Amino acid sequence: MTTDLDADAVAERRRAARRRRLQQRQTLIFGVLLTALLAVALLAAAMWGNVIPSPFSRPFSSEAPTDAANTSVPCPPANALPTPFGEITVNIFNATTEGGLAARTASGLAQFGITVSQTANYSTSVDGVARIVTGPHGLRSAYTVAALMPGAEVALDGREDETIDVVVGSAFDSVPDPTSAALDPEAPLEVPAGCSPVTIPEPTDDATDA
Repeated sequence: MTTDLDADAVAERRRAARRRRLQQRQTLIFGVLLTALLAVALLAAAMWGNVIPSPFSRPFSSEAPTDAANTSVPCPPANALPTPFGEITVNIFNATTEGGLAARTASGLAQFGITVSQTANYSTSVDGVARIVTGPHGLRSAYTVAALMPGAEVALDGREDETIDVVVGSAFDSVPDPTSAALDPEAPLEVPAGCSPVTIPEPTDDATDA
């Protein structure tokens, strides 16, 4: 005959079994949630450090330099002196797999007083030190920046303003310290051998009237 004591013991065992199953489910759910949160945190940290590209970041807020830039080296304006650093604004793009390179280049150029408008990753790789892309009106400033990055090449595209894009390549090391940079502000910019002269368009009548 089953006594009330036996029935209570059976009921207690059942309640204990249910509590164990509930605790096991809660442990599993919390474990999965914590693992997912940790994975998201690690992924966000990798994107923040430019270890992997972020799918949510906009690579370029202005028109990025393209491979359609002229392959011949454009000449700087004749007898042009370097542009004062405080008048130069650049966009810097990292064309390598090295994380943080654009930011490091920006810090180096900022030491001279050059304004950095944006830094971002570039869509393709670039060999050499750097490719400095601009239009005819930005050549003087482009060659001024190139003098701070020995080995950099200046390329010309069809833009009509003075914006400058610095695409940092795999051979880039660092921007020299301002105390050791060999750029005489009173000496004309160096003209590369074999470069192609560029005709700089005159301002339109509308722009002059304005």
